[in-house]
Amino acid sequence: MRNFHQYPLGRRTFIAGASKSAIAIGLAPLLQACSNGSNNDNPLAPMGASTYGPLAPVADSTTGLPLLQLPEGFTYASFGWTGDAMSDGTPTPDRHDGMAVVSGQGGASGECVLIRNHERSVIGPGMPLPLIGGGIAPVYDGFAFPGVLAGLGGGTTALKMRAGQLIEDRATLGGTIGNCAGGPTSWGSWLTCEETMTIGSIIGARDHGFVFEVPDPALGAASAVPITDMGLMPHEAVAVDARDSRVYLTEDNSPLSGFYRFTPNDASQQLGALERGGVLEMLAVADRPGIDLGLAVQGESFAVQWVPVPDPVAPPEGLIPPIEGFPAIQGVGRSGPFLQGQANGGASFRRGEGCWYRDGVVYFVDTSGGEAGKGSVWAYVPGDETLTALFVSPDAATADNPDNLTVTPRGALLVCEDGGGISENDALVTGTRMHGIAQDGSAFVFAENNMVLDAALPGRPAIGAGDYRGSEWCGACFDPAGEYLYVNIQTPGVTFAITGPWRQGPF
Repeated sequence: MRNFHQYPLGRRTFIAGASKSAIAIGLAPLLQACSNGSNNDNPLAPMGASTYGPLAPVADSTTGLPLLQLPEGFTYASFGWTGDAMSDGTPTPDRHDGMAVVSGQGGASGECVLIRNHERSVIGPGMPLPLIGGGIAPVYDGFAFPGVLAGLGGGTTALKMRAGQLIEDRATLGGTIGNCAGGPTSWGSWLTCEETMTIGSIIGARDHGFVFEVPDPALGAASAVPITDMGLMPHEAVAVDARDSRVYLTEDNSPLSGFYRFTPNDASQQLGALERGGVLEMLAVADRPGIDLGLAVQGESFAVQWVPVPDPVAPPEGLIPPIEGFPAIQGVGRSGPFLQGQANGGASFRRGEGCWYRDGVVYFVDTSGGEAGKGSVWAYVPGDETLTALFVSPDAATADNPDNLTVTPRGALLVCEDGGGISENDALVTGTRMHGIAQDGSAFVFAENNMVLDAALPGRPAIGAGDYRGSEWCGACFDPAGEYLYVNIQTPGVTFAITGPWRQGPF
């Protein structure tokens, strides 16, 4: 593969032309900030002070514990802890991950439905919850192997919320693996993504590494049918363009990951339409086949095109046994879709993660991108076919491996960290954080994980004592009214509803 630095990048030319044309039709003020900064040799500002003010520990209204650090005036409540009984009678699974609002109304009630991923893998004998929902919810793969494998633990849960309060929750999909992130559709469903390459059919199970559609429970049950034409790969997140139903997909397969586009055969925007298949393609940079975008610099922009992935379910580069004595079923190396896209000139990233669509722009994260390996945030403009590096972290103190992201009600970006926190002399001094990137390009810290439990939580035996400040934030999303930010901390597994004076800043 040819190296990124072998090509003249010409960032000013691309930004001044392609990105500014996007702004002219009302797209993405962040692109304008990037354009203006680049023309002055001063791209987006590094992390700085927040207009919301400094952070301080704030007590959780549910437990009374100072689990989060937030700016003055912000409050929050925790709910959906691992092990909490759900409305369907089953326990809340652990490893909370990607999440989004799939339906709801703005206005005073703030009522909405969230669908939440649980990044659980295979479940060993004696471990709890072999299947999310205990089989009550639809199950994709119920495979078990006596004495070795009790079940496949991944899946989703749905939460009905009203003004920041949990009204009802239930399991909605089980029997999947590593449901990391995904993305909402505009027709009341969530696309949940498996972050794995597992050829289970070799041992009589089912293959894994797919995307599944999970509707708001009010619209019916999940089909548990994989959308195979979206590819068999370590998926991370998706974003759906409501204008044409195209789905954009990130791949989390370090060090060689692609960014993909799925064009559905059925663009009716009805439940199940995506399962009717479509065409998968991989992003490429025009006239620069095989370019490595993992080392892109903040402010650089590219003209892009799409190259075909003819066989979306092609096997990965290699297979190994997942455990000693087991057949080789676990994929390693490049995914089958990546191999095909790369052969056709597709571009590579380090670790594609969060992905979100808003107002004609698809934003996505390369968690290990940039020279420091601490993460990049990209913006792709369909139609204009431009790709811009909006933010590249120079070090962990600035931003430590961003992961999930969302666009806030007022058009800023909110990005979740997955870097494990910042340590000095082998001691953790800063918990994982959520960062904001405002429309003017300024960046700041909005929240910090402050979760240290000196003892097990009363009434919650699944939640043990421990220092969880290094656990990742994930699933950040706002309710339709823009009053509540819903977000997870993966371990020990909890969801928060945060509210406060949003209009004092860019959110």
